[in-house]
Amino acid sequence: MEIANAYLADERFREAIAPLNNVLKLSTNNSLKPQAQLKLGIANYNLNNNREALAQYKNLLQTYPNSPEAEEALDNIKSIYVEDGKPDEYANYMRQMGRPLDVSTEDSLSWSAALTQYQSGNTNAALTAFNNYVQRFPDGAYSLDANFYRGEIYFEKKDWPNSLSGYQPVAEKAPNRFAEKAILQTARIYFFEKKDYAQAESYYAQLKQIASAQENKLEAMRGLLRCQYQLQKWSQALENANELVTLKGSSTDDKALANMAIAKAYQVNGQHDLAIANFKSVVSLNKAALAAEARYEIANSWFALNKLSDAEKSAFEVINKSGSYDFWVTKSYILLGDIYFRQKDYFNAKATYQSIVDNSIVPEFKKEAQEKLNRVIDEEGKNSKVGNN
Repeated sequence: MEIANAYLADERFREAIAPLNNVLKLSTNNSLKPQAQLKLGIANYNLNNNREALAQYKNLLQTYPNSPEAEEALDNIKSIYVEDGKPDEYANYMRQMGRPLDVSTEDSLSWSAALTQYQSGNTNAALTAFNNYVQRFPDGAYSLDANFYRGEIYFEKKDWPNSLSGYQPVAEKAPNRFAEKAILQTARIYFFEKKDYAQAESYYAQLKQIASAQENKLEAMRGLLRCQYQLQKWSQALENANELVTLKGSSTDDKALANMAIAKAYQVNGQHDLAIANFKSVVSLNKAALAAEARYEIANSWFALNKLSDAEKSAFEVINKSGSYDFWVTKSYILLGDIYFRQKDYFNAKATYQSIVDNSIVPEFKKEAQEKLNRVIDEEGKNSKVGNN
């Protein structure tokens, strides 16, 4: 036994096996045999031979159940089953031994086995274990943890529905230590992957309320604004947009979109002067599509105020300064037709609408221009008859 102990002390586990087997076969001292069996299990475990280690530990418990080594062997059996991700097999073994585990112990062991796989980088095995855990212990002590890690693994796999099935139960039980990340990821999935802006809005709003990290609060406000912009919820966007404009860390793009939302809110409320001021802020902050839209809306707001000269000038600004954005250029030409029509300049109104009918490749614009052209022709005809009379 001394030779085996010396090998074990030097971590020469393979060399220790032969002398330990000799103790089991040849020794007449029965007190040494459970010690040798335990140490055989330890040696095999350290050689990554878990199956043989389990066999030695189980044999010890069967042959020497009342020995001092029995409890240590039982603990080692538990460790191996947990490490191998087989908590159910350990629970079955304990039932066979007449020592069934209570529910809380099975809960804890199942969680430990799953977490061990996750921390070891065995992602697929961990995912199976987490799924088994939440199925068996839906309200278990570690259900939040298991669902969160499920969400994380599925997110990496781009499996959005299953990722949501992990994150959402965590988000619903906020506040908790995983809630902020779970809510953020849920919002991102709904916004970027599923394009479900109503759902994304609710999660960004929730994140804004609980975010402790400044970058998450900023992303929440930015995401909330983008959702409300997509949903055209201008009145609801006003408060958040005003906050975002002044928030430390907000980008030029954030401020441009926020000013656009503020302007739209004023516009739908009939406050066109305030809308124009904010649309002008957008133009100063953005040189791309948002600026083209803002220029058009400035013209549209002047038209709503019946300031037709300003409206005409602003419409031509869209054409001259945002000429690469055909959508807004075409809408500006339609608006110019509306301006001429209101001024009773039928000649220019007809020419403008006709050019859109002839040249636009967008069916909706062609249809709108044709309908307005028909109204101009009708109006001109009526006025002509009145003049003749």
